[in-house]
Amino acid sequence: MKASRIQPLYAFDPDPVEPDRATLAALRIAACGCRASARLGVEQACAMIDASPEKALHTLLGALPEAFGRPTRFYRPGEAELSFDERWVLAAVDAAKRSDNDSLYFLIARRVPTYLRRWVAFLVRSVATNVPCHTFAMNN
Repeated sequence: MKASRIQPLYAFDPDPVEPDRATLAALRIAACGCRASARLGVEQACAMIDASPEKALHTLLGALPEAFGRPTRFYRPGEAELSFDERWVLAAVDAAKRSDNDSLYFLIARRVPTYLRRWVAFLVRSVATNVPCHTFAMNN
């Protein structure tokens, strides 16, 4: 009898996607500022973005603990490892930049309660339009 070769679900991806380090650094620096500031409600964050779009990343990060229902985890700038929350934000912003609404709504629906999803989508899209660099870059 010939042995079959079964590929496990966790097989190594030969072409992993590497996050853009400039965007990751901006994300982590904004997260450091959010630790020292007061928590924002999701609706309050949306109102702040209307007033000053350049603070979109800071307001998104300030509103995520309410949207997720728990504190978020962001590492210090320069750390090699990525937290789950960092990966989520980078993937959501990337999906918004590519106008991939299906991916964006999937990401939001998995972590955000129904009554806050539209607000969080607005915040993510605001970050995508106001953060100039690419979120993900292919390894080449």
